[in-house]
Amino acid sequence: MKKSLLFIAHFMFVFVSSFAQSVGQNADGNFSQYLNKTIVKNITNSSQGSAITSFNNEENTVGTRFLFNDWVQGDSVINAQGVLINTTGFVFNYDKLTGSMLATQDKINNMLVSSNGIQSFVLKSMGKRYFFEHVKAIDSIHFFLSLAQSDSKYSLYKHFITTYTASDFKNLGVIQTGKEYNEYKDDNKYYVVDESNNTITQLSLKPREIKAFFASQKQEVDIYFKQHKNDEIDDRFLAGLVNSLNQ
Repeated sequence: MKKSLLFIAHFMFVFVSSFAQSVGQNADGNFSQYLNKTIVKNITNSSQGSAITSFNNEENTVGTRFLFNDWVQGDSVINAQGVLINTTGFVFNYDKLTGSMLATQDKINNMLVSSNGIQSFVLKSMGKRYFFEHVKAIDSIHFFLSLAQSDSKYSLYKHFITTYTASDFKNLGVIQTGKEYNEYKDDNKYYVVDESNNTITQLSLKPREIKAFFASQKQEVDIYFKQHKNDEIDDRFLAGLVNSLNQ
């Protein structure tokens, strides 16, 4: 699988030099053509919704809708033709509920970025780089967060899936039913692409399932689990395992 960026460490990416030179010479300065004029709404305030002015601060709400709590820097936005897009002056966020990239220039008027015109992009927060891309072999519609990449072994991707459930609490006197809070619930999916044979497998964060998938490398996997026995099995754990197997 041809890669524009190479995963070096957790969430750290760099351009392949020849690709960077190519897109740098063909930078597209018209980022506005990729913006959808739709204003992203806050669905927890009213049935009609209101424009979002800040992130993840809804009262009486559990979980988060947006990947970041504030606008973040972005770069390396590549369109469907492989051309680098000039995004100077814009800041971004990622809406986990809709799977959409958001952009703004004034941090007041936000707009959706049309996903069908973008191949990949990088968002930067707290010293980390989050590389999103379309992975046609898995799904040509949604963006996937790249957690590990290899041209010859394993690539690991995360698909953010977040659903919203409104409070349905009812006080019937003696009996009370439902939840007193709104909730954004994550049910993310993980995909491993075996680049050696171009196969795709959906993987959960359950230890038994992880070990079964990498059964052919049982010794290496067992060593990694032993070395990280006190770690939570999450994105970082799985990415670390895949990267260790890619060495």
